[in-house]
Amino acid sequence: MNKYIILFFVMSIAVFAQPQQNDINIEVTRRVSVELLGPNADPFMQPLTQTLNATANSRFFRTAEIPDTGFYFRVGVGSMIGFVRDDQKTYTPFAPVISQDQFFQRIVNDKDLVKINLLNPTQTQIVDTTGLVVVIMKYLFGKGLNDPASGFSFPDSAATVYGNRDEKFVIGKQYLVDQVSGGDQLLGTVYNALTPELKQSIMSTINGLPSYLTLARGANVNTVVAGVPQVEIGSFMGTELLLRYIPPIKYDTVVGKFSFWGIGIKHSVDQYWKNAPVNLAAQFVYQGSSIENSVGATNSQLSANTTIMGANIQASTEWKGFTFYSAFAYEEIKINTDFTFYLPKELQRQLGLLPLDSDEPRPPMYPGDQRPQYTNAVFKDNAVKFTLGISKTFGSLGICLDYNISKFNIVTLGLDVGF
Repeated sequence: MNKYIILFFVMSIAVFAQPQQNDINIEVTRRVSVELLGPNADPFMQPLTQTLNATANSRFFRTAEIPDTGFYFRVGVGSMIGFVRDDQKTYTPFAPVISQDQFFQRIVNDKDLVKINLLNPTQTQIVDTTGLVVVIMKYLFGKGLNDPASGFSFPDSAATVYGNRDEKFVIGKQYLVDQVSGGDQLLGTVYNALTPELKQSIMSTINGLPSYLTLARGANVNTVVAGVPQVEIGSFMGTELLLRYIPPIKYDTVVGKFSFWGIGIKHSVDQYWKNAPVNLAAQFVYQGSSIENSVGATNSQLSANTTIMGANIQASTEWKGFTFYSAFAYEEIKINTDFTFYLPKELQRQLGLLPLDSDEPRPPMYPGDQRPQYTNAVFKDNAVKFTLGISKTFGSLGICLDYNISKFNIVTLGLDVGF
């Protein structure tokens, strides 16, 4: 019996809606879009996090030797290239759904949605009208995706940031109507007890929802190319300093405004080992970057700050004028993003915020999405990497090539001039 009392108040939310019914539709779409974006943000971005970790933590050295000849410095540039694998272009997305048990738990326990008074139901307070609609929709979404005849569909896979696929969460609105009006026993019982006016308001809300929600398409990337200038300064007590820096620049339309810096310390280990068979060194590098960009046709704003850490043990030896080097490394990356975004334009058209036949807003009848949403996400990755390379010096000029094996394998090429 308690469930029926709870549902009566849940289904009565349309009475407390804003003056225009489509306002609820818009707000419900905003919230469901955020809940679709949130759980899928990490798998969507994970390949980018891995590739950034691999590329930024590369091209630190071309030999483990640290000369003890006094002051010197090398000015160089390193370039990195990696090929995006097919498995890095797709992921399995999560649908914004809840089970029946989760539905009732939210209604009973979440005081930010509704404060239920079972002893005196007339004193029940609805705190978040739109939030309650979203909870009901997520419950029905879950039912619909388990019913082949519902008209609902959700993709088994979607594009990551490196992919290139258009995927949609298709909403069977007729199924929602049928479930509310009797297909779902609990909801149908409450619906049949409502006044004709309230029934009409509920159906108007359902029919005003979009027919589908889109998942991000991806940037269609097959290769990752990066480059960074750096200076190596030595030596003091077998220690060498590494400096990297890229001033804020407009990189491209995908990355936007980009800046980068790094500092590292490399210390000779073989200086403590008399007659060591190879040169040995340990190195620690700390780096950071920032990105600011306008994304997509709606000019959503992205701001990202990245911290990157790498530690490695190096070994090298010379043979016939060539230096062969290798290293084992541990690497970490953390990306903190702030994203201010608008509803995709196809959703704005479905909701009446934009005309169906144009991308351009037509105030005042078609204002467009005037209420941007904000989300913060933190992406992390760590990896162990093995490097194997070869280098050659020609007087003051040095050149090197190596291959790096980790979660994302890359080839790097370096060129430097020593003084």
